[in-house]
Amino acid sequence: MSSDTGRHEPCECGSGKKYKDCCGAPHVEVRSMRASDIGVFELTPGLGDALTASLDASYLEYFRAACSGRSTGDAERRVAAIPEDKRYLTRVLDSLDSAFADFDTETAKLDLPHMQSRGPEAIKRYLEFRQRQVKMLIEAVEDYVEQRYPATGGSS
Repeated sequence: MSSDTGRHEPCECGSGKKYKDCCGAPHVEVRSMRASDIGVFELTPGLGDALTASLDASYLEYFRAACSGRSTGDAERRVAAIPEDKRYLTRVLDSLDSAFADFDTETAKLDLPHMQSRGPEAIKRYLEFRQRQVKMLIEAVEDYVEQRYPATGGSS
């Protein structure tokens, strides 16, 4: 697959589907990201425990059902009932606001020579990992918007 293939272009495999609905489908990326998540959790002490402790039990019930092949219907109904201020996505978005509210590249670069526990290569890998996660989130939101609010014809 060419790295130049856009998400909305025909897939190069010849299926006739859009790339995002074929070889570039999000479920394939999510599976590989889950494996990457485990590696990051192992490299960051306590991160896996913190994530598990911060999630509403309904999300954990959903993951357990999905991993065991059982129906996720009950868990999905419980997730739907979670108040917006307690939702996982709300927490992610609020964390991004907090993390980047005052971000300045030059100030961050001042720290690089003085980082004792994380070398520049480790920081680079970590930021690349987070970049992939944000890209996956943007694509998931984009797909949802396209499905939920289809264009009414004409180009913008």
